[in-house]
Amino acid sequence: MWLKVAVYGAVAAVFVLIGATVFVGSKVREETVVAHPYEDGLQQTCDVGAGPCTRSLAGGGEVTLELGPRPLRAMAELVVHAAVHAAPGAGAASPPQVSVSFSMPGMFMGENRVVLAPVPDGLAGKAVLVRCPSGRRDWVAEVSVARAGEAPRTARFPFRVER
Repeated sequence: MWLKVAVYGAVAAVFVLIGATVFVGSKVREETVVAHPYEDGLQQTCDVGAGPCTRSLAGGGEVTLELGPRPLRAMAELVVHAAVHAAPGAGAASPPQVSVSFSMPGMFMGENRVVLAPVPDGLAGKAVLVRCPSGRRDWVAEVSVARAGEAPRTARFPFRVER
């Protein structure tokens, strides 16, 4: 008889703990900031398809990327413009070599990389995004900034193209 009471007491205690856990969890739950936080690197979101976006470079500094003309479309010439901002206190001994690679997450769309050339207000180049046969429109632009004697630093900019 006392064993039965002990088992019922243990089961009741477990249910109380589960209920308390659910209650506390519902009170401290945080809203999702981005749809895929691990894929997006938990960075502040911006839509490079809507206008210029600035992201931190791995290893210091920032890069601002702008794509146009908007709306962005597949199979049309895409103007790529970037501006690199060095980390505070970093010397700019040599101009950076900047390239932008375009890829579709989870699908190989061929190599698509443009090396940007200096222009009066930053760096620029041109690219074309191919149309995905599956109809997907999500892309990622990965900007790579390399200086002589340093490892390349990168920043990722997810975006979508119009049909």
